Amino acid sequence: MSRILFIAHIDRTMLLSGGFVTFGPMWLSAVLKKAGHQCEIAGVSYNEVEETVKEFKPDIVAYTTFSGGQDTYLDWNRRLKEKFKFFAMFGGPHPTFSPEMVEEEGVDAVCRGEGFEAMPEFISKLEKGEDITNVKNWWVKVDGKIYKNEQRPLVKDLDTLPPPDRSLYNRYKDYRLARTATLMTSQGCPFNCSYCFNHQLHKMRVKGDPIFRQRSVDHVIDELKQLKRDYPKIEYLIFRDEILTIDSKWVKEFSEKYPKEIGLPFYCLMRPEIIKAEVIDDLIKAGVYYIGTGVESGNDYIRNKVLNRNMSKDSILRGLKILRDKNVMFSVYNIIGAPGETLDTAMETWALSVKAKPTFCDSFILTPYPKTNIYEYSVANGFFNPDIKFPETYHERIILDLKDKKQLENFMHLLGVAVEFPFLMPLIRNVLIKLPLRFLYNRIRKFWKGYVYRYRIYPYKVSARESIRIIYNEMFVSKV
Repeated sequence: MSRILFIAHIDRTMLLSGGFVTFGPMWLSAVLKKAGHQCEIAGVSYNEVEETVKEFKPDIVAYTTFSGGQDTYLDWNRRLKEKFKFFAMFGGPHPTFSPEMVEEEGVDAVCRGEGFEAMPEFISKLEKGEDITNVKNWWVKVDGKIYKNEQRPLVKDLDTLPPPDRSLYNRYKDYRLARTATLMTSQGCPFNCSYCFNHQLHKMRVKGDPIFRQRSVDHVIDELKQLKRDYPKIEYLIFRDEILTIDSKWVKEFSEKYPKEIGLPFYCLMRPEIIKAEVIDDLIKAGVYYIGTGVESGNDYIRNKVLNRNMSKDSILRGLKILRDKNVMFSVYNIIGAPGETLDTAMETWALSVKAKPTFCDSFILTPYPKTNIYEYSVANGFFNPDIKFPETYHERIILDLKDKKQLENFMHLLGVAVEFPFLMPLIRNVLIKLPLRFLYNRIRKFWKGYVYRYRIYPYKVSARESIRIIYNEMFVSKV
């Protein structure tokens, strides 16, 4: 059997405060261990990765790669291959939509799309010395020649998969001590936001594949029972589904079984315009503590024509009013720096967010990732030079060609404070965003986010020591 080392982004500062981990390796590890393979993970730094390779001696190193971080992993891979012998495979969003990275030095294979079935089949052939050039979902490089294979059908019934292998991260003390855990009940999203990869995934589907798949409630409950047994410190759950409430019948069943079997408060994501009172009632019954909603822009043209959100201001405010009326705390998430963004359109985003009266407002900088519709739109309309290197985070800088770019970056960092304290807007608009103080404003945003997490978003009491650590991590360490 093979020894597989997953390389994924691991931010130790986030493990304790939220249990945030890259989800794909956990699920793939579960599938591979079921087939008899050994799995390990690393990714805090290159030195940690190299030390892990030295100790674990993997046959295969599997990189989970997001756009913006691919250059780092390609560099790590080249450096590792100078010292160790292993087969290097890359998967995740970036290889899925840019499989030509298989041409890069040191890359042996790239997996496009799901690896649940593709990875075990490929590894089985590899360890047996069989032909690996014809496995679906894989682009493979053998003796300098690249073999490009077609996509396989998706796993339609997610209940056939084992629960994610959470023990993969147990080597990190902060993960073992975390009081919050993350999970996913579904795969896919029926919407087509221009900045998201989902619309490209829709195009890649084999005929007959569903756009959205959700595990049964019983399957999710079984996973959570195991989670509570293995990690008794867990007090809060974060559902990382694109939208948890696509199927109202599923939510209804969940609201009946979850409080009896699990009973932990939880967070989930919803689109504001599809919020319905009866669904919120079911979530409240289940034990929802906090909801995240994407508004993205207060400008109608940017929100609907550029970002393809297809939601009116009235529908947004109507949905969020339901949450307020039912005393459900919620965040509003916004994007600053879309193609055509100006200070005036950014102010519309602030104004709409203030009207929404959220518990917390967070914001991100738009990044036109390759193969997304927003990328094509940005290039075609002269907003983006495709030769520019992508940043590794969506809080770093605006890479589109926009007027008042620096002021928009400053505004992004101050938006959450401006929504919380609207009386500060004249000072922010007329003075603060014009000053070259982005570093300071970034620290203000992170301090405010850490404060809100400490006192509003977590349902449990956080000790003074944890509070200091969370705020410190947000201000000085965390990249996102």
